[in-house]
Amino acid sequence: MQTSSLEPLPPSVCHNMPGLQMLARQGQVRHYRKHTLLIQQGDTGHQLYLVTAGRLREFAVSSDSRPREITLSLMGAGQLVGVSALDGGPHCASVVTLSPVSCCVISRESALAVLQQSPALAMDLLKLALQRVRTATETTRLALFSDAYSRLSALLQRAEQDMDGLQGQPRRLPMTHAQMAQQIGCSREMVSRIMKELITGGYVVREPDKVYRVRKRLPERW
Repeated sequence: MQTSSLEPLPPSVCHNMPGLQMLARQGQVRHYRKHTLLIQQGDTGHQLYLVTAGRLREFAVSSDSRPREITLSLMGAGQLVGVSALDGGPHCASVVTLSPVSCCVISRESALAVLQQSPALAMDLLKLALQRVRTATETTRLALFSDAYSRLSALLQRAEQDMDGLQGQPRRLPMTHAQMAQQIGCSREMVSRIMKELITGGYVVREPDKVYRVRKRLPERW
């Protein structure tokens, strides 16, 4: 991990939430390598991470004799990680870096002090928290009430609908079959089998850089 001085956050990171810039001024920029575990499920949080660059995975682990993982969300620039630290309670999920990541790290005490003085920041955090609740609720709903194909189809379609702002082009899915399986809660073999059939049917194309793009409307059922 490396530490550097704070630079102004670009507008794309703040997502039209000026309160985040105020929060960032209370922290320090740190750089983490790929596969760094930032947050451990069950640990008590003492700091928040405002992501300025890179990608992270939030996941939960079962407590049985054969632990299983399910990805709750993938996060990037502009996301605030570790918000549960604000109430002093334990983290309900773990967070690991999927690429080199830069974050502005803010202590719990500093964040609470700013919140008491800034209604704008409180509203920004509420918006982010509600976005995370929606994402987690949809992930749970799909995991409990749908089959593997429906979950994979929803994952592919969400990526197509999430525009990255570069000339209106949809964001691609830089995920392996194993990462897809973790996100939708099934085996890698099941994902590979479904993806093979989708590619054969011309619904999905695998590009040279190993990412996937939906070419036409996916079937409702497989």
